[in-house]
Amino acid sequence: MRMRVPTAVVTVGVLALVGVTATATAAEAKDRPCGQAARAQGVGGNGTPWTLKSMYDDDGPVPGALVVGEEFEIATRGAGQHWTVTFTDNDVVFFTNPDDVSTPTGLREVHMTPAARNTVEHMRAHAVRHDTGEVIDGTVVLPPAPARCGNRGA
Repeated sequence: MRMRVPTAVVTVGVLALVGVTATATAAEAKDRPCGQAARAQGVGGNGTPWTLKSMYDDDGPVPGALVVGEEFEIATRGAGQHWTVTFTDNDVVFFTNPDDVSTPTGLREVHMTPAARNTVEHMRAHAVRHDTGEVIDGTVVLPPAPARCGNRGA
């Protein structure tokens, strides 16, 4: 009987700690000064899964300057696939790789570009697989960055 009481107390304590940690993590993400990420996912023309995430941040090459970034992943299911990958922000190309080669876990690109204040950002990722011609197009839309994000004088 004595063993059950301490075990129950420890279990309840651990569960309470996990709950506090999960709540704190969720609260931190919710209170990001630059807002939440926009996400999209889908499959390409031949069924290859992809995800796109984009968000504002102020940790770019110039401290405190407002940037917007894209994180694009293609679950290629194999290494050695060759893709052309292009990122645009409001139809302006800011990253391209004409020969992006997948690893065993897929393909992943993360890049940022300066963001304009009071502007809706239409972030797009476009990819074409060289050998099959499969096309992937992902788009997310970010509302204007919150005023509390980045250098307010920018």
